[in-house]
Amino acid sequence: MLSTDTDLQDDSGLNWVRTGPRDGATVILIHPVGHDLTYWADQIEVLQPHYDVIALDLPGHGRSPVAAEPLSFVGISDRLARLVASLGKGAVHVVGISVGGMIAQSFALAYPDKVRSLSLIATAATFADVVRDGMRARAETVEQGGMAAVLHSSLERWFTPETRTRRPDLIERISRTMLANNPEVHAAMWRMIATFEVLPRLAEIVCPTLVLVGDKDPSTPPSAAALIAENIAGAQLVVLTNTSHIAMLESPAAVNAELLRFLAEIG
Repeated sequence: MLSTDTDLQDDSGLNWVRTGPRDGATVILIHPVGHDLTYWADQIEVLQPHYDVIALDLPGHGRSPVAAEPLSFVGISDRLARLVASLGKGAVHVVGISVGGMIAQSFALAYPDKVRSLSLIATAATFADVVRDGMRARAETVEQGGMAAVLHSSLERWFTPETRTRRPDLIERISRTMLANNPEVHAAMWRMIATFEVLPRLAEIVCPTLVLVGDKDPSTPPSAAALIAENIAGAQLVVLTNTSHIAMLESPAAVNAELLRFLAEIG
């Protein structure tokens, strides 16, 4: 990652780093559950020559403290709104992957005047009841067995077998990050995700929207991405080949190319 500086002069309670020209349009990056802002390194490197780039740590992740209040999409959206307001630059481009994409949708619905565009990667707008039950069961598994109890299943969903074989360095790094996670925060995040439902409101989103998904994503498959794109007027849907759930790590060049193209089109 190119050099960044850290900004904590707001009341969001979130840790974040910032790089790129301050007079450029702002791009905010929101990571998946169990990760932290450092996993956006490839995207920060290509975006920072052109944009004012901010990557944040979600509550209880990275260097952001555990939230005092119960985790919710409303609460995190409010924190993000305070961060954006502290910048004093108006609307921002929001990029989110997995739960980060859910937070981005929630933020756009709650604060439409603060969102210039959405880039939604490997995410969903709704879930079947059986999937929600599985999320709650995952929370219970973490509480009973700790992070090690969900590590293997997470890696299997996040990356293709080829990537897990070809990139032992990446798998080792993510494994260490996951095992260092707070199990209580991880469980709370999954219970929060199990409540997510914005499909009936997607038509309210009117900002330019890019929807990216991997063709081999078992967690939020192309059908979930297509549902989002179908319900947001003018949304662009791009399916990435040979890519599973954590697309920005598995196919960084493809993700970066699509982000740069989309943001350039918006102008």
